[in-house]
Amino acid sequence: MRAFLGIAFAVALPFSASDRAELFGRVLDPVACEAEPSQRYALYVPSSYTSGKKWPVIFCFDASARGRMPVERLQAAAEKYGYLVAGSLNSRNGPYAENAVAVQAMMKDVSSHFSVDARRVYTTGVSGGARLATAIALSGVAKGVIACAAGFPVLPEGIPLPIAFVFFGTTGTEDFNHGEMRRLDGELEERKAVHRIVVFNGGHEWAPAALFTEAVEWLELQAMRAGTRPRDDEFVRAQFHARLAAVPAPPGLERWRALKSLIADFESLADTAQWAKNAQELGASREVKAELKAERALFAREEELLSDLGNAALESTARKQKRAAELRAKADGPGDSPERRMVRRVIASFSSMTRETLKGLFDQENYDQAAGFMEMAAALRPDQKGNWFDLARARALNGERSRALDALEQAIVAGFGDTARVETEPAFAKLRATARFQAVLGKLRAPAPETATLLPPMRVSAALASVELRLFYLPNAGGGVSTLSFLAVETVRANTRAAQAGLREGMELVAIQNVRIRGLSEEDLEKLMALPVRNEIGLIVREAHGDTEQALRIPLRK
Repeated sequence: MRAFLGIAFAVALPFSASDRAELFGRVLDPVACEAEPSQRYALYVPSSYTSGKKWPVIFCFDASARGRMPVERLQAAAEKYGYLVAGSLNSRNGPYAENAVAVQAMMKDVSSHFSVDARRVYTTGVSGGARLATAIALSGVAKGVIACAAGFPVLPEGIPLPIAFVFFGTTGTEDFNHGEMRRLDGELEERKAVHRIVVFNGGHEWAPAALFTEAVEWLELQAMRAGTRPRDDEFVRAQFHARLAAVPAPPGLERWRALKSLIADFESLADTAQWAKNAQELGASREVKAELKAERALFAREEELLSDLGNAALESTARKQKRAAELRAKADGPGDSPERRMVRRVIASFSSMTRETLKGLFDQENYDQAAGFMEMAAALRPDQKGNWFDLARARALNGERSRALDALEQAIVAGFGDTARVETEPAFAKLRATARFQAVLGKLRAPAPETATLLPPMRVSAALASVELRLFYLPNAGGGVSTLSFLAVETVRANTRAAQAGLREGMELVAIQNVRIRGLSEEDLEKLMALPVRNEIGLIVREAHGDTEQALRIPLRK
């Protein structure tokens, strides 16, 4: 961790008025580090920036090197409260040494061009990026962390005492690290660390933009308490009343937690005596004690189920399918409940664990165990084509040729369409000469069949009416017409053809009807959305935390 020490923050280079108008107040992506051009980042500089004062900064670390995403989610708060924000386009889940290079390069580059307040350097990250962000704070460089979907790095000595930085954590209700973040809340409280953990409706992901704004406002409060920002009584009052209004009304566990957090944040800034008494009474109540006991039991059950899945993965196919069917029925059940959220976390956790261990199993040539884990992953998430493809690879390397082709055919049914990868995959070397493998290739190469009924023309925009899209732009430092990078899928209405085809919230849409989004103007996009389409619409998408593209086809049947 000490590798992050020794970063000096210098006064920014001067900017002209025209530079300010061109570069400030919008996300710049990519920015190459002057000393190390291979290291790049996305950057937001508030439109009010001047070099005459020092500014707080937030450095962002995504689990898949997608630094623009957190910068955009922080943009509104950064503009309102005056923060520089930089997101690495190189750091990702992976070797610590490589990430340290990315951290140092970005921090040094930002500090060489902008006037940074070294007392108010903050970090944020998601998943492994959150652990990296916290590691930087543990090294003494960052004074605060916004940790999304994960907490501290694994430390042999455990979480240190005392903790010299402030910690704002976020976790989704279906985040597979939800239990970790809940436990961390208790550990930080025991250490009397300045912290807050907020739960939102979601999974293992970055906090929503509104929650990021709340996190920045919390950092502002902590800076006032520490004396690194002048006290603003009007701001404190507004924050106190907003937090108080958000405290759940029912006298249970969540009200108790919200009141404890409120008191911890405002006890030196506002009169909290009344609420401290209320929190003490709630904490001693039977209701809260019973809810805490039930929550702990649910977390224990979550660990039990995950362990059971790991054991079942090494047993018979029938056992795997039975366990997977039971969990899918609970995960897909109607309504929301703690039990359903817990089961969804178990499924997500097993999938994440499998992805992390698969390469190691392949490297060890333990193909039998790899096939067992991938078989369970595919049974839990049969709509995920990557699970079936990796199962096909594992079975092929394990000498199960017929079953490998079964899995490959299931991958195609689930939407796998990368013919070149199938043709070149080393695991399939001994299958290529077989007639069945060539038949599978034929299915991949064949054009999609025309439907029997020719529908009247429909506009692309009408075909995507069930989908809400957000436009992301390419950097435009030279002025002129802004061009698009991709379209982010914000929402997809449930049970629509788009949803059934596999389009999901959080995906990135990179092509429509074989027309690439990258480089299009808004006018070009309008023309594309007005094009007629019959029978089906073809999309190319990628996951928000990955670079692999996949083709989706949305049928337009009557």
